[in-house]
Amino acid sequence: MNEVYLLWESYESNKLIPIGVLKQLDDKYSFKYLSDALNAIEQGCFLPFPYTHDVLYFDTLPDFFEQRILKGEFNSHKFDLKKENNKLNYLVYRDSIRNSDNFRIISEEKYNKLF
Repeated sequence: MNEVYLLWESYESNKLIPIGVLKQLDDKYSFKYLSDALNAIEQGCFLPFPYTHDVLYFDTLPDFFEQRILKGEFNSHKFDLKKENNKLNYLVYRDSIRNSDNFRIISEEKYNKLF
């Protein structure tokens, strides 16, 4: 998997709003906001990075995404996660949903089914 989509669930409408796409390149990551990110901002979404029309590049997986990955041997075994270098596969596990925010991260396949 080389790209995943960041979605945000609106507090107002409870609809999922596509925020951006994270891609794994050869030795870095890129993130590009989608046009609906501006709509999410208007509805109270705090974006993980300042909004821009430009593609953002990162040498490592940005902290916003890194903190959503299940860590530790216990979680890897419990949730049947295989050890691998592609962190994006870990990000889509259970949509990286956390109780502390309204974000989720999904695969390109799931994104195409929803939108």
